[in-house]
Amino acid sequence: MSDDAFTTGSDEPMSEDTAAEEPEEPMVEGSPEAAEAGGDDGGGNGMLGPIELPSTGRLLVGLGGAVMALSTLFSWVEIGADSFPNIAAVGDSTIGIGLTVFLVGLSLLLRHKSMAATLGLALGAFGATLTLIMVIGTDNPVLGFGAWLGLVAAAVAVLGALLLAYESDERPTMDFHPMAGALGAALAIAATILLDWALAAAYFLNGGNPRIGEVANGLDSDILFGLPVLILGGIALVFIVELISVPRMVLEGRRQVLLMITQTAGVAIVVIAGSNVLGSALLGFRSFGSGPLVALVGGVMITRSIKEA
Repeated sequence: MSDDAFTTGSDEPMSEDTAAEEPEEPMVEGSPEAAEAGGDDGGGNGMLGPIELPSTGRLLVGLGGAVMALSTLFSWVEIGADSFPNIAAVGDSTIGIGLTVFLVGLSLLLRHKSMAATLGLALGAFGATLTLIMVIGTDNPVLGFGAWLGLVAAAVAVLGALLLAYESDERPTMDFHPMAGALGAALAIAATILLDWALAAAYFLNGGNPRIGEVANGLDSDILFGLPVLILGGIALVFIVELISVPRMVLEGRRQVLLMITQTAGVAIVVIAGSNVLGSALLGFRSFGSGPLVALVGGVMITRSIKEA
């Protein structure tokens, strides 16, 4: 046998084709090629990882909540020549509305809630602030800058909550107890028309004296806080009646939308009626009425009657 038979492939000269078939050496970590490859899958962010920016709706809700809380540190009712020292709205000058807006603003800023709860809180704060401005009067010189700032901030929060509901693709399936919801809506509506509300608004906001011994419902021109409760309660009652009449397996998408709107109305009623109950507790027994308390119970019943399935 010749020595050529024992000649291995490694002893032969490497051709161009053989060189092309040879595997390349693995890239060393930290090489320019690895750095370029890492930039495509987010490796370029280093230890921080991918940065997630909040959606436009969430950003507007947080911004509106922050400005709502800050607005209550200004004067909503300017008492005195130049309103100094500053009379913050979180006190008794706004009959509980400013304190409610402050708490709602912090809640929207610090905690993420469901779409219905977020929209209901923002809508309730907007309705309470707008009603307070109507009670004081836009032409009244005691109306301060803070009230307008709070109203605009609440409107921004409502817009952000609507964008959240529009942007979200995942909506939880909700179910409800129709009798409890219908009873709650009926209580809220009856409270605005048949029961007495606090009459201290004229005393604290217009410089007059409360009409002690006289009672008025929530639609009285000196109160008006029953008006948004009446509207929201009517919407909730109409939708609940429609939900009862529509078969469960028909128009399920529309059913879920109606449930969300009904729960939103319930949360807004809780905010508006609760602000009046809170104001009554701050001002004393002379201003306490049964209307806000019954409306608050009705709003809680509407809200609690709708839960995730």
